[in-house]
This record gives sequence, C-alpha cells and structure tokens, in this order.
Amino acid sequence: MTAMIMTTRLSLLAPSSRVMRMSELRLNRHLWALAILVLSGCASAPADLGRSEVDTLVTARGQTIDISTDELLTTLTEAPLSPESAVRIALMNNPGLQSTYATLGFGAADVYEGGRIRNPVFAGAIFDSDVAGERDQVILGLVVSFTDLITLPARKRLSQGAFAALQQSVGAEVLLVAADTEKAYYEYVGAQQVGALRVQIAKAGTLSAALAQRFFEAGNMTRRELALERATESEARLAALEAEVVAFAARTELAGILGLSVGGGWSAPAALHLPLESEDKLDTLLASAKDTRLDLASARTQADVLADRLGVVNWTRWLGDLDVGYERERETDGAILRGPTVEWEIPIFNQHKDAVLRANADLQIAINDVRRITIDVDNSVRMAYAALQNTRKRVAEYRTVLIPQRIETVARAQEEVNYMLIGIFELLALKQDEYDAYQGYLETIRDYWLARVALSLATGGALPSSAQIGNERIDVDEFIRPAVGGMDHSGHNMGNSEMKMESEQGSDHSNHGDSK
Repeated sequence: MTAMIMTTRLSLLAPSSRVMRMSELRLNRHLWALAILVLSGCASAPADLGRSEVDTLVTARGQTIDISTDELLTTLTEAPLSPESAVRIALMNNPGLQSTYATLGFGAADVYEGGRIRNPVFAGAIFDSDVAGERDQVILGLVVSFTDLITLPARKRLSQGAFAALQQSVGAEVLLVAADTEKAYYEYVGAQQVGALRVQIAKAGTLSAALAQRFFEAGNMTRRELALERATESEARLAALEAEVVAFAARTELAGILGLSVGGGWSAPAALHLPLESEDKLDTLLASAKDTRLDLASARTQADVLADRLGVVNWTRWLGDLDVGYERERETDGAILRGPTVEWEIPIFNQHKDAVLRANADLQIAINDVRRITIDVDNSVRMAYAALQNTRKRVAEYRTVLIPQRIETVARAQEEVNYMLIGIFELLALKQDEYDAYQGYLETIRDYWLARVALSLATGGALPSSAQIGNERIDVDEFIRPAVGGMDHSGHNMGNSEMKMESEQGSDHSNHGDSK
C-alpha cells in the first residue's frame, strides 16, 4: 500500500476593517523582525574555502605550506633539492593536490546552504469574472518554510561538522603527497648513486678487457678466456645502461609529483644521507599516531556528525513540512481579504521511518570505518617500524660483515697475484664481487630512508628523530677510488676494527662519506 501524506492548509482571511488593519500591521512588524533575525543568522561561505584550516593541520604535523609564487619556485629549483625543499615544491605545485584542495569548495557550498532557509515563494492568480460589472478576482500570496527555520541551527551544525571532516580528509591527502614526494626523492638519489657506481664498474671492465687483449696478444691467454673477459665487459656496460634508465625513470616520477618538467634544470645530489644513530621508540609512535593521523580524525568527526544527524532525523520526522505565509485577495465586488496562511504536512500515513533507517545505516558504516582505520593505524605503524629495524640490521650486516670480507678477499688475492699464485683475472672477478656488495649497501641505505618515510606516513606526522639528520652523505667515490699502490683497499678504512656497529643502533658511516 502506498503511503500517503496529508497536507492541511489553513487560511485565515477576513474582510477589511480597522481592527484587521491594526492586526496586519503588528503581524507585518513581527514578520519583518523574524526575517531580519533569520538573515542575520545565516552562515556565509568559509573564508578561502577553508584552506587555511587545512594548512594549519598539515603544518602542525611537520610540513611547510608555502604560498605559490614563481619567485619561490625558481629559488627552490635553482639549488640542489633536499627532501624538505622537494616536499615544499610538491605541496604548492602538484596539480593533483591542487584538485584535492578544490574539493573544499563542495564542503563550503554545503556550509553556505546549511546556514540558510529556502527562498520565500510568491504566488499570484487573476480570475476573470463572467458577471457583468464585476471586477477580476486577484489573489496574491507569500509563503516561507517554517520547518527550515526551526531546523536551521541543526543544519548549520551538521554542515559545519561535515566540512571539518572534509578538511581533515584533505589534510590527510596533503600528507600522502608529501610522503610520495620523499619516496620519489630517495628513489631518484639512490638510483643516481647506483648509476654512478655502475659507470665506474663499466670503466673497470673496459680496462680489464684491454688488459686481457694484451695478454692474448702476448700468448698468455686463450681465446676462450679473452671472450669471457669481453663478455664480462659487455655485461658491465649493459648494467650501467640499465642503471641509467632506472635513474631517468626515477627522475621522471619525481618530476611528475613536483609538477615540473623532467627536462628542467633542477637537480638532486647523487648522495644519500647517512642513517641515524638512533630511532624513535615504538610505543611513543603508536601513542602519537592515534592523535596525529588525519584520516582517523576525519573518520571520527564524520561518525560524530552522523550520530548528530540521526538525532535530528528522529525528531524532525514528526514535524513534517510546515510553511507559513500571508495572502491578500481582492474579491469581484471589491472587498479585500487578507491574513496568514499555514500549510502543514501531518505525518499520519508516513512517519519517515525510511529516513531514520538510512541515517542509522550511515552511522553504523561510519562507526566501523573508525574501527577499521584505528586497527590500520596500529598495524601500519608496527609494520613500518619493523621494516625500518630490518633495514638497519641489513645496513649493519653490509658494514660489519659482507663489505669487510669482500675487501679482505681482494687484498689477499692481490698478494697471491703478486706471488703469481693466481691470475689477474681471478682478482678482477673478486673485485667485481666487491663492487656488487657496494651496490647492495647503497640500495639498503636507500631502503632505510624509504622505510622512514613509510613510518612517518603511518604515524601521520614528522618523526621526532628527524631532527637528528645531519649533513653527512654516502660518497660513491670512496668505493671506487683506488688506493695508492694498486688494488690495496686499505684506503677505504673499512677493516673490522673500523666497522663496529650496534645491531639495533645506527653507525658512523663517516669513513664512506663526507660533509656536503
């Protein structure tokens, strides 16, 4: 059975008289006073569409928000990029992020609409009388929604709450772009370092092939051995070319996030920062993430708004549409009728239970979203923290075990070559293994910084330990610079006595880096 809504219209029209005119004047004064009160309480659109509030949320979480200007962009791109300057560029120049900011306009429109009642409706009618000598009947009326007026405070409160949730959501997107920028930065810097190392390895392979050619011409090498050395040289060149492509792809990725051309003159130093000596405590990060994560804050705010909306729907469903107005009617005999009118939807057949069910469903979904994100916050922080600790252990393994042993192997092989116990090409193969260890070391340090970015994103703000980041960087030249006297690698200063590193703490990489 189709539900029905009964609408009652009450029109109190009376003939013109002195008493009614006085009543009309008093009613008009009350209506004007009511109109002024309503209009004065109407909300205007938020200033700058609420962007300043978003910027405040982001700034409180460790990011710098700049007003975009050509001068500032030029200044930031002229100097070699740092993680901080790259993020500043992205937050003011990333096209996708600017589109995200533009969505604030929808929320601002809802705030504007929620702070106003519907426009009054003017109605008029002219009826031509078929009686000779009688005037036309003219009816004029003005109607406003009294329901809108009664629910105005609730609608303003709901729209402002929803707008606050939207601002928090946009803030979370801003922090995501900042994290993506840092990831792309470290990928690019790390790829440049690996590319530089591979170029040097290719040069060493060319020298090795040239030496093999001389040995072959002197009759000290077979054709098979020469072919093997030439194949090794070719593989080294191919690896260098592949590293070049990877570095350019990383540059392209970073350029897209920054909103810059990949062919522009901007640059980033081909040197990764050294890992920190110590990291933040897990318990501290877990506690702060619950208050810092903007997506969680947005979900909580949205749930509060929907709970409030359910209460509003519960009591307004019994109110129905209530319109009040004023009507003036001129009869065919010239008499004037005027008076207030009321139109009220009486909720007899339909009490709008459907609206209550929908509002309750929305609330239950929002509550579960809060629960889901809360669990995700805890799990993501723990996972990112575990990944960071894993990279620290791998860095320690490279520094304290693998690289020292590779260096020791090459040094002892050098002695055996000097005594003609092994051939020079066996020594060169061992040197290649040492270079591979260096590349793995560089990639692990890159992974360390990527893990810190993931942990920062999981906690929802800058890590407190970021203040410890210094100026020392890994220098690839230290890996490939030959020591005086040939292949002796003592100049690398990476003996076991120099390689001590606590398993759970950072290490001093100054023997492989310099201040830049």
